[in-house]
Amino acid sequence: MYEAVGGGVDPTLPGHPDPYPHYARLRQDQPIHWNQAVGGWVLCRYADAVAFLHQHGGVSRAAYIDGLVAKHGDGPILRAQRRELAFMDPPSHHRLRHLLGKAFTPHAIESMRPHIERIVDELLDRVAVRGAMDVIADLAYPLPSVVVSEMLGVPDADRPRLQAWVDGLVMSRGVVRTPEMIEAGNRSTEAFTAYLHDLVPRRAASPGADLLSALIAAEEGGERMTQEQIVGVAQTLFAAGHATTRNVIGNGLLALLRHPAALARLRAEPALIGSAVEEMLRYDSPTQSTSPFVVMEKLEIGGQAVEAGQSVSILLGSVNRDPAQFPNADGFDVARTPNAHLAFSTGMHVCLGSSLARLEAQIAILRLVQRMPKLALAGGELKWQVNGRFRGLEALPVTF
Repeated sequence: MYEAVGGGVDPTLPGHPDPYPHYARLRQDQPIHWNQAVGGWVLCRYADAVAFLHQHGGVSRAAYIDGLVAKHGDGPILRAQRRELAFMDPPSHHRLRHLLGKAFTPHAIESMRPHIERIVDELLDRVAVRGAMDVIADLAYPLPSVVVSEMLGVPDADRPRLQAWVDGLVMSRGVVRTPEMIEAGNRSTEAFTAYLHDLVPRRAASPGADLLSALIAAEEGGERMTQEQIVGVAQTLFAAGHATTRNVIGNGLLALLRHPAALARLRAEPALIGSAVEEMLRYDSPTQSTSPFVVMEKLEIGGQAVEAGQSVSILLGSVNRDPAQFPNADGFDVARTPNAHLAFSTGMHVCLGSSLARLEAQIAILRLVQRMPKLALAGGELKWQVNGRFRGLEALPVTF
């Protein structure tokens, strides 16, 4: 049984079928509270989260990794995360983000649409004659892996190995990190890093029309990305990008199937797929919490004093259901507007890969509901993964 508020429980309630009543109690009783399991403050209200994320200076993600190193040792997973954009502070963060922006332009992402449509259709063609499928295993799980592998120019034969490593990387990224999670991340990171350090020089010597080649060639003010930075970007794409896309497809389709009127409206008005995916991201967020930030100088959040050296994390699953921001916050409305959810955060650390995740989800979900007009839940108890900050189903059996 989970506690009603704070205390020593992981605020994301990994594996719980419905954490949202718990989040509602937190917003009501302890919207800003110290969580012993996290070892820091947790923000549960939308307004507090936005105000904190739009601060200029005074907080550090790099210091958070320093704290994990002090606790768990300087192993492969934490060394790798030091190179990731999400755990960098200015000015390094700004330089790397500008360089990455050269490869993640809106035009570059939109140009991938026909390619992603082909992959989705191929995956659905494989199950079309069955009359049933597991949406996670047959579509949501392989899609981002294939897309990212092809983006980076990873040979087809290597993809099964990379997928196994990704699972370990995802497992290690909890807001509450256990020694077992760190060890799983260390094993996967060591193998994955070695593989990428071999692939990057080969791609540099023989560039192609892929993202890895674009990252190698990206230049800003005469500065290029180092091989360590490129490896870090590739790992982030596979880990965070894979988990987010997989979960928004699974969580989003489940929401549609549990709300038949919304599903019928989307089928009748396919142009709503953009707003529908935004609502899926808000309603059952694929990432339930940000990684913590360390406060470098004393500040006040919503009337609560936070001391220098303490950490703050945002409970995204809660802020995206905050009725002070979203009318009928527990309702599911595929035409909701405005919908300024924080599923991809906001401010300096807004997710750089959000456009790609959105595009994959839009294509996968719309193709699925259009091609399978009798789509329905197959029945049985649904189980949710227990893996860090991410919320997603282990399986989603459907019939069609």
